[in-house]
Amino acid sequence: MKYKSTRRDVGSQEEYTFEQALFSGYAPDGGLFVPNSLPSITAEEHLIPWSELAFPELAYNVIRMFVAPTEIGDEHLKEICDNSYPVDEFDDKSFVPVKRLGSAFIAELFHGP
Repeated sequence: MKYKSTRRDVGSQEEYTFEQALFSGYAPDGGLFVPNSLPSITAEEHLIPWSELAFPELAYNVIRMFVAPTEIGDEHLKEICDNSYPVDEFDDKSFVPVKRLGSAFIAELFHGP
């Protein structure tokens, strides 16, 4: 996966790696980094199987779509996800519970470690 700037001139071929985007913050032209393309996600191949995963495993699968294995290997990325979302340190099993408030849905982001 390569990244580009939101301010990139039309026709510009300048691309950045995940590492370059992560450690730069902003693109050299002041724009934000966005993926060159978005991965295709289907219910059968992704959403249905993902619905059965623990949160760290789900995070791994989603992040893997945006970070090449040559930049962060599978085992290292799994370790990062496991350490970022320690199952025993969240007070809600869903990690980010979503509650309905009238016609809106609110993510409760205060359940983390």
